[in-house]
Amino acid sequence: MSRRLLIWGYGRVGSAVIHRLLHQQQIDHSPCKFDSLLVISNQPQPLNLSAVVWINDDEFALNPKSFLQSTDVVLLTVPDSRVLQCAITCDFDGITVFHSSGATPRVIMEKADSAVFYPLQTFSLGGEVDWIHVPVFVEAMGDAEKQIAHNLAISLGVERCEEISFSQREKLHLAAVFANNFTIAMAGIAHDILEENGLLSTWIQPILAQTALNLGSENPWDKLTGPAKRGDDKTMANHQELLKNHPTLKALYEQMSGYIQAKNTKA
Repeated sequence: MSRRLLIWGYGRVGSAVIHRLLHQQQIDHSPCKFDSLLVISNQPQPLNLSAVVWINDDEFALNPKSFLQSTDVVLLTVPDSRVLQCAITCDFDGITVFHSSGATPRVIMEKADSAVFYPLQTFSLGGEVDWIHVPVFVEAMGDAEKQIAHNLAISLGVERCEEISFSQREKLHLAAVFANNFTIAMAGIAHDILEENGLLSTWIQPILAQTALNLGSENPWDKLTGPAKRGDDKTMANHQELLKNHPTLKALYEQMSGYIQAKNTKA
């Protein structure tokens, strides 16, 4: 069956998906399971995406029927706040709508089929993504949507594609926020402390690199070191004194240290 893939949104996820699909076709000569690729975005079309049909976001939202064809697959890579409205815009017979959010339930449609295609990875604009090692989690009701998700995974070169429920996915997303977003925020705080005190942020790069390796261990708690782990009250008190002019960071330090100590006591 002939199918087109429309990617609605050209941000971090959307651009990563479209560039990977083009790379697979042009460089690796891997077969794409879709006959043509289209992007729906208000951004100007990049010069290196001449092989992609570009559709203006506002024009599409105003009259989606003039752009959609039966059997089209629409992958929503828009912010979570836009998922529902964008999905409803594509609610026509013969259309299959996927969203890529980890925290949003599968959208219930009246006419179109709907499913979820959630790649568990952090994406950055212009950054390379090793799709082979990106796990993708699918939520779909029918065999047809499951097959489309499988075809998209194959087209991206994804090796691990699993079906999970929304209840499982939202907990997975929660874990990902702790693992990635909060970890990056902690590194940002470290950078700010060094910069504020006239110290080079590059000095902390080696320990951050080792931390990244430790995060990949089977049980990261086994890799934990530091004053809270050791019960070194004197050092922790000194750190809190250094943070006396930063009450928010001081409170965060106390809370994290307390959690580590409680966790260590239970262990």
